[in-house]
Amino acid sequence: MPKKPDNSPDAPTLKEQMEALATIVEKLEDPDIDLEESLALYERGMALVATAGKVLEAAEQRVAMVTGDGEVQAIEP
Repeated sequence: MPKKPDNSPDAPTLKEQMEALATIVEKLEDPDIDLEESLALYERGMALVATAGKVLEAAEQRVAMVTGDGEVQAIEP
């Protein structure tokens, strides 16, 4: 069973997680970054990706429940 996303008040929002990921990517693109810092940033980024994925999965499940048939349907623009 997938873990529920952390909905505590201290948990970062999806937007905050995406902003943190963007900052990490910018730092990783710096050619002067040392190996240890780049590895730490990579690990932090992968943790954020996992957490954001859980949030998105939970949102997808909520949408499926709302549609009533349990299937996720594409939203037409």
